[in-house]
Amino acid sequence: MSKVPAAARTLSLLKLMAELGQPTTANRLAQKLEIPRSSCYQLLEVLESQGFAIHFTEDKRWGLGLAAWELGSAYKRHEPLERLARPVITKLVDELSKRANVVGHLGVLDGSDVLYLIEQRPIRSLKLVTEVGVRLPAHLTASGRSMLAHLGQKQLIATFGSGELSKRTPLGPKTLKELTSLLATESKSGFALEVDEVTLGYASVGVAILDRLNHPIAGLAITLQSQELEKLQLDQLALALSRAADELSGRFGHSG
Repeated sequence: MSKVPAAARTLSLLKLMAELGQPTTANRLAQKLEIPRSSCYQLLEVLESQGFAIHFTEDKRWGLGLAAWELGSAYKRHEPLERLARPVITKLVDELSKRANVVGHLGVLDGSDVLYLIEQRPIRSLKLVTEVGVRLPAHLTASGRSMLAHLGQKQLIATFGSGELSKRTPLGPKTLKELTSLLATESKSGFALEVDEVTLGYASVGVAILDRLNHPIAGLAITLQSQELEKLQLDQLALALSRAADELSGRFGHSG
């Protein structure tokens, strides 16, 4: 198979998967593209290795991966997302600010970083490093880890490799193994929590916003001084974030 036909088949496969809109079998994809099933499997495996496809093993189906979504949905991931999220974050910050001094954030994954799109501050505000346009290591932030928890192990390996992870303070996961274990724990709890990992004296709680394929579109987080966590009660703060994230996820087709 020459490179040009292979490239053409790969693009046709991605286009077909996008048009179908839901995970399907390799056999069906091969039939619609009129290519050998073995060739279809080879293309899918390459796409999976680069994050453009996901194999749902139990269902024996294939769907688009996060990389494909990011490549084809830059517009959807920013302007509409910001427009829909801003009033939700504003309402959340206004409610929580009655009990503690908080800042709300919306961030998206960009490689191994979180890129912040929205920062909602009350009138009396904290001095933070998470301003709009700032990038921070995703594995150290609550918004970042809330999204990473929805990625597969292969995607995590491709993103972080096997070396030591970057640090901003003495705290936080040092290796991919530690990160994977932490993500598993936070996934079970339904939210990510970082304390003193980005900036000493500050803590953040984050929840992912998901699309209809259960891919993380963005991370919604609240940051406050570490000593004020008790004022909001962690379980109640996580519940408020989850409700806000569920509302936004529903707008992007996620059915829960």
